[in-house]
Amino acid sequence: MSEEPVFVRSGWGTGRYVYNHRNPVGLALIVLASLVALGVLFGARAESTWSEGELRDAVRRAVADLEGKGHYTTLAGDRGFLIAEAIQESGIGPRYGVETHKEEDGGYTVGTEDTDTEYCVRVALTPDPEPPVVFPGTEDLPPPGPDMLAFYVSHAAFGEGACR
Repeated sequence: MSEEPVFVRSGWGTGRYVYNHRNPVGLALIVLASLVALGVLFGARAESTWSEGELRDAVRRAVADLEGKGHYTTLAGDRGFLIAEAIQESGIGPRYGVETHKEEDGGYTVGTEDTDTEYCVRVALTPDPEPPVVFPGTEDLPPPGPDMLAFYVSHAAFGEGACR
């Protein structure tokens, strides 16, 4: 065994103790600490970026969760936030980085900065036949206008590739 101590005072004038590279245990601690730090950095990077599989699974789960779900919104509003919120609530992948772009045909192209794959998600809203809040005398009201807030049920579908 080496006569060198595992820890020595720093030669940089701080007076702190550092690993001694001349001791085999100190050298092993230096290598081990470096490997642990690299592992933590790699793990943090992997958790903060989307993979192709994560995006695919998150979109599938989001579309399944949106099917038949009630919303209090307008018909004319942007449904991209419903899609992005459902993807975030799926629990798959990072909680940020999902981009939704409304296309001319009414679909939403969903993708991320980290992936090349895009998905076309379409969300249709129909009036909720049994809204959670019913006021007396509202049974015979006309259907809401496109800019009026009302209870709707969403119906969603997706396909691979950008919307056209």
